Amino acid sequence: MIVTIADNIETILVDFFDTVVERSCHPEVVKRKWAAALVDSYRICLSVEDLYALRLRIEAGLCASSQMQGDDAEFRYDDMSLALYYELQRAQIAARLPESDTFLAFCRDLELAIELSVQKPIVATLDMLRAEKAKGRRIYLVSDFYLDQQSIVYFAKCHGFDDIFDGFFVSSENKRTKKEGRAYDVVIARLGLNVKKTIMLGDNAHSDVAMSTARGLFAHHLPVDQHRYDESLLADRERLAVENKVNRVIAEDNFSFNWVSSAIYLFTRRLYWSLVINQAKNVYFFAREGEFLQKAFDKFQASLPKNFSRITSHYMYVSRRATYLPSLGPLSGSTFNKLLYQYGSCSLTAFLKSINLDDYVSELKVRFPQVDFEEQHLNIAGLPAFSALIDDEFFKAIYERERKEQNIYLNDYCDSLMAEKHDEWVHVVDVGWKGSIQDNLVKATQRNMSGYYFGILDGAETHKNNIKEGLLFDHQWGQRLGDDMFNEFRAGFEVFMGASHGSLKRYGVDIDNFVFDHNDSELAFFYEQIAPFQERALHQFNGFSKIERVYSLSDHEISKAVKKFYFRGVMLPSRVEREKFSLIKHYENFGVFNFSSFGQSKRSPLSYFKRLVRNPRHTIGSAWWKPLDFHANGVWYLKYPYFLVKKIKFKGAK
Repeated sequence: MIVTIADNIETILVDFFDTVVERSCHPEVVKRKWAAALVDSYRICLSVEDLYALRLRIEAGLCASSQMQGDDAEFRYDDMSLALYYELQRAQIAARLPESDTFLAFCRDLELAIELSVQKPIVATLDMLRAEKAKGRRIYLVSDFYLDQQSIVYFAKCHGFDDIFDGFFVSSENKRTKKEGRAYDVVIARLGLNVKKTIMLGDNAHSDVAMSTARGLFAHHLPVDQHRYDESLLADRERLAVENKVNRVIAEDNFSFNWVSSAIYLFTRRLYWSLVINQAKNVYFFAREGEFLQKAFDKFQASLPKNFSRITSHYMYVSRRATYLPSLGPLSGSTFNKLLYQYGSCSLTAFLKSINLDDYVSELKVRFPQVDFEEQHLNIAGLPAFSALIDDEFFKAIYERERKEQNIYLNDYCDSLMAEKHDEWVHVVDVGWKGSIQDNLVKATQRNMSGYYFGILDGAETHKNNIKEGLLFDHQWGQRLGDDMFNEFRAGFEVFMGASHGSLKRYGVDIDNFVFDHNDSELAFFYEQIAPFQERALHQFNGFSKIERVYSLSDHEISKAVKKFYFRGVMLPSRVEREKFSLIKHYENFGVFNFSSFGQSKRSPLSYFKRLVRNPRHTIGSAWWKPLDFHANGVWYLKYPYFLVKKIKFKGAK
C-alpha cells in the first residue's frame, strides 16, 4: 500500500475497521456469534436467528430514538444490552438471568472477546502510520462503532499498536457519526484542527472520504473488497447448510460409538458455559471418569477464542469407597443407613470393604468365629451378626480411629488442592446419577459444592450448599428435564470414560501414600479398547471446533445433530458395537465388589416373554442396554417396536 502524505500535513485521522484491522468475517457475523454464545450462557429459549433479530430491532429503536433527540442514528452498547435484559426478563425466555449489572458486563466481555478473535492488524497501514509518527505527525483514530472509546483502546492495546495514536474518537460516545459528517465537527473542534493541514484515511468512500472532504479536510481512500464479508454473512444465514455441516462431523468421523463421543462434546460444551455463568475460576474433575473429561474440557477450552473466559481444571482423586468413611459421624444406629439402603444385599466382608475396614476382617473373624463373613445376605442390616458386629468394642474402636484419620487425610488433600484459591464454591464434575461422592465430600469437608453431571436421577441428595445439575438429563425431585434418550445408555458413559489407573481405596498423608485398587484385567481393557475410543473422540472435537470457529452455533444446532445420531445409535446399534459392548465386564468397587457383564444370555425367548408379560417395566428397565439385552435373550426384533415407542415419546417431550 502506497500512501503519500503531503509535507504540509500535521494531523492524520484514520479509520479503524478495514483500515488498521481487518475482520475474518462480516461484522454482523460477530453479532450472530455473540447471540449464539448468549443463548448457551443463559439458556435463552430463542434460536440464534431470533435473538440476533431481537438485537437488531433494539438497535434500530435506539438509533431512531437518538435521531428524535437531534443526534445521529447511533446507539450505546450498554443501552442495547440493558434493553435486551429487560426484554428477556419480561418475556421470561431465559432459564437464568443474573442482576442487570452482571448481565451487562458479561455481554460486553463476550462481545469484546468475539470481536477481538476475528480481528487481524493490517501491517501495511500500521507500518505507514509508524513512519509518519516518526516524522512528528499527530495521529488520531476516528471510528463509527457502537462500543465505546475504551473498547477501541482495548483492541489497539491487544494488537500492540496503541502507541501510534495520540487519541481515539468513537461515534457512540457522543452519538455523532462519520456517516453523517458530524463526527468530524467534534474532532475538529476538540483538537482545534487546521483542516488544510489534516488528512483522513479510511476504506469507506462515503463516511471516510466524502464526509471529511465536505468539512474541508484532505482524504485518501483505502478501498477494501467487501465480497468475502458478504460471503461469510450469507453462509452463516444458511442455517440448514450449517446444520448439515454439524451432522457431517459425526457421520464422516465413522468409528464405533461415535454417537457417544458426540454426546460427550455436547456435555463438555454445556459444562463450559455453566461454569462461566456461575463465575467459576477452578473446576475439579472426579476420578476416574474425570481423567478423560478433564482432557475433553481442556481441549474444548483450547479451541475457544483466546480472550474467552478460562477456567483452570484440576484432577481430584476420589471414589465412593475412599470418601464414604471420612464423611461419617460417630457410630450410631443410623450411621450406615445410606449404604445399607442401596447395598443391603451383601456379605459382611463386602460391607467392611465399603467402609474401608476390610484390613481388619481376619481379626474380626477371630472375634466372631461362628459367623461366615463371606456369606451373601438379602438384608444384612437384619442379621443378628451384623448388630453384634456394630456393638463390638473392637469394631467401635477401629471405626472411630480410621474414620478420624481418613477425615484428616481427606481434608488435608482438599486443602492442598483448594485452600489457596479461596473459592466460595467448589465446582466439581463427574459422570453422575446421584452424586454420592459430592455428598461425602460436603459432609467431610463442610465446603460449598456445585456439581455438574451427565445426568442426575431422582433421589439425589441436595441442599443449599450441595447443588447438583444434570447437563444432559436431570430427574431431581421427580422432574424430567433435559433429554431422556441420554438415560438409555448410562453404562456406556461410565465404560467409555474409564481411566488409566485403579480406583482409590483410601487416603494417606500425601498422594504418594494413597492406596489404589489395581485390577490388571480392567487396566488391560482400558488400553486395548477405551483409550483408542477416547483418542478418536478427542479427534471428533476438532471437527466440531472447526465449524464453531466459522459459524454462529448455539446449543440448539449442536444438540439437534447429537440427539439425531445418539438416538439412532443407542436404539439401533451396529453389530460390531453390540459385540464389543457384550464383551465388557464392569467391576463394581463399592457395595458388592463384583463384575457385571453386559451381554450374557439370561433366558430363552419364551421365558423372556413370560417375564415380560408379568412385569414389563422391570424386565425392560433392568437391562443395562435394551437392544443388547434383546439380542442376548433371542428377541432381537423387539428393538424395532421399542425404537418406535421411544421415538414417539421423545418427540412428544420436545
